[in-house]
Amino acid sequence: MKGVLDKEYAIARQTRRSHIYRLKRRTDEVLKGIKKFHPEEPRSILDIGTADGVMLNNLKGAFPAATCIGIEYANDLIACSKSKTICLLRGDALALPMKDNVFDVVIATAIIEHVSDPIQLVCEAFRVLRKNGIFVVTTPHPFWEKIATHIGHLKEEEHNELITLNKLVSLFDKAGFEIVKVEQFMISPIGIPFESVIEMILKLCRLSFLLLNQKIVGRK
Repeated sequence: MKGVLDKEYAIARQTRRSHIYRLKRRTDEVLKGIKKFHPEEPRSILDIGTADGVMLNNLKGAFPAATCIGIEYANDLIACSKSKTICLLRGDALALPMKDNVFDVVIATAIIEHVSDPIQLVCEAFRVLRKNGIFVVTTPHPFWEKIATHIGHLKEEEHNELITLNKLVSLFDKAGFEIVKVEQFMISPIGIPFESVIEMILKLCRLSFLLLNQKIVGRK
């Protein structure tokens, strides 16, 4: 898997404005997806590619009764977690060490672009979800990600494949998901005043292609 990260990434998520903001936005988008498309409070949440578990810990705060489990490939990142209320396990996103039909919610944020076989990740999420469970994926928009790489904001080797929303829809269809939401979000990688209002206006004006990140939600 390309772009496997280490403890420096965990430190950056606490100290660098861009990392802090992107984590917050992705967390907000995941929360919106769960609350809208899984109206009953989830009993169990799986975070694929959880890193240091910060997002998962925030979800635990929003859904305190839920069992929250994270899968991460890098031991260095697992060791950075300080949470006592979530469980982080070392594992492969393409071969989840879980039984079938056990989770209400599965999330995979900024991970699908790193794996060698995206359809396998989506199929694994489908397998471990209960009936009517939801899968929330976020991934950078390919065009803007290439721009960020070109100007040196990202390392070129970090991603295995940059994935469009159209391809995400195809992957979800093949895995058997009912697709309930497809959209882009985030106009700035560091946050700007009135961002939510600006994004809403862009979407109303059919200018979503200007937004930097992509989100898809599927229901089993």
